[in-house]
Amino acid sequence: MSQISRLIFDGLMAPGLKLSSCRELARELDISINTVVSAYRKLEEQQLIEARPRSGYFVKSHPGTRLDAKAGGHRQSDRRAPIGEKLNKLRRAEDIDTISRPNDWYTYDYPFVCNQIDESAFPVAEWRECTRLAMNRKDLKIWSADGLYEDSAELIEQVSQRILPRRGIFEPSDSILITLGTQNGLFITSLLFGGRDRIAAMEDPGYPDARKILRTNFGALRFQPVDDEGMIVDERLRDVDLVFITPNRQVPTTVTMSERRRHALLEAAEAYDFYIVEDDYECDVDYRHSSPLPLQSLDDTGRLIYLGSLSKGLSPGLRLGYLTAPPEFIESARDCRGMMLRHPPMILQHTAAMFIRLGYYDGLLHRTRQDYEQRWHLANKALRERLPGLLKSGEFGGTNFILADDETGLHAKAIAHAALKRGVIVEPITPCFSDRAQGERFFRLGVSSIHRDRIEDGIARLCDVIGDLRLLDQG
Repeated sequence: MSQISRLIFDGLMAPGLKLSSCRELARELDISINTVVSAYRKLEEQQLIEARPRSGYFVKSHPGTRLDAKAGGHRQSDRRAPIGEKLNKLRRAEDIDTISRPNDWYTYDYPFVCNQIDESAFPVAEWRECTRLAMNRKDLKIWSADGLYEDSAELIEQVSQRILPRRGIFEPSDSILITLGTQNGLFITSLLFGGRDRIAAMEDPGYPDARKILRTNFGALRFQPVDDEGMIVDERLRDVDLVFITPNRQVPTTVTMSERRRHALLEAAEAYDFYIVEDDYECDVDYRHSSPLPLQSLDDTGRLIYLGSLSKGLSPGLRLGYLTAPPEFIESARDCRGMMLRHPPMILQHTAAMFIRLGYYDGLLHRTRQDYEQRWHLANKALRERLPGLLKSGEFGGTNFILADDETGLHAKAIAHAALKRGVIVEPITPCFSDRAQGERFFRLGVSSIHRDRIEDGIARLCDVIGDLRLLDQG
């Protein structure tokens, strides 16, 4: 039966073709006639064949049949297009790499991966308590029902009154949207601003996932160089529609944008009529005594779309973030998000709101900042002692360091591959560069996820790996 149905769907058995009788087919296949009768009946039920009184069984016209097949079962030379040929090529960006790591990175001895947390520091008991409180019967309808396109009013309130004011941002509830992380917020924003006739700009080097998103939704993408003051602001921003930037902690260089450059960018936005998407990367865990306020706190023109996240302070796996912008934009962004996923899970929003309201989030951030500052000092000292020639950047206040071997020109992929065999994970950042050749030597080392007492030993082992590679290169 399966063979006959396949031949019919492939057009090898044309509509109207008479099938062998049950007796003939049973004899040819050396099976019982009852088996053939049963198979024919199932094909009838599937509307693939039909029985004609006193004539036998015939192939029936069917949506799956090649109706343009020539009589006698001969097919035309045309073929069905593979699914890949049907996809909108303008919406694809598989050719742009992202920074990768082993899926089981946490099983390695020295996982210097970025943007992850040390699971031993996660407040399991407090989160469990908030989950229990959020799931009480009184609030059952809040988190179990379909909220249409709306968010948890409780979480919006906590973001508005507890989280944003710490960053110098004071926005009403109608200017806030909950997202599944900053990447989700950027995709929504670029989808609304984008178009084949639109131009976006971003930092170079910059966040590779942002490059994928912007390239997918805009007709053209420009790259603005980064120096020790952050992204350069100049005439190249003329005629752009949207600029993506990470001013507080530039990804991947860790540079903080200077006050002079910040004001220049805001002035350029007015002069050239573009909007700015600000990803306030690592803002919650920045342990500097006077962390710079975001661009959003300086803006009085309404040209800022601000993206924040709970990923760095709480957990990246929870995928909770927020977006602030003028109410008119939030209305459109809510509708856009709603078409994709309606809203982030209400039970997750409700639990996070409880976690913030009860003060657990503030306490966690306080402990995390102290811990990250100690980790930074440990790593900075070890890197300057063992790999001083490789250290390129790693500003105080962050959790990442950028390294490159200028002396012998070792490629970052070679270093990462050799280090992985020794239980050390570091991440090549070639995907961050618009010109991959410029980024082949650079890799990053993160200290947020590795156990603190392994940082120095891990850097010592990395030093040995690089030393061995240099000897091989010289030999």
